[in-house]
Amino acid sequence: MAEVGEYVEIANVSDIRDGELKVFEVNDESIILIKLGGEFFAYKNQCSHMELELNDAEIEGETLTCPWHGAQFNIRTGDVVRLPASGPLEKYEVKIQDGKIFVKI
Repeated sequence: MAEVGEYVEIANVSDIRDGELKVFEVNDESIILIKLGGEFFAYKNQCSHMELELNDAEIEGETLTCPWHGAQFNIRTGDVVRLPASGPLEKYEVKIQDGKIFVKI
């Protein structure tokens, strides 16, 4: 098991297409990974509104829309764009090394 603050490999860069969201289970955490404009963004798989999963969230431009109640978030920052979300998404640091994606848990 990884220690707090350790980078954990979750995927290869080639595993996710631009504009795509994928869900990964890492150390008992459910994480969504989004590729946008060649960059990767990782968040806890939980909307800040009612803590429901974002597995089926829609991506349009730089906006992520929760499938449950329509809350929207900026993909690059995790900040709320539209209510009923109560706060930003919980963001994880991402690094790319040797074609692999690592998330800091």
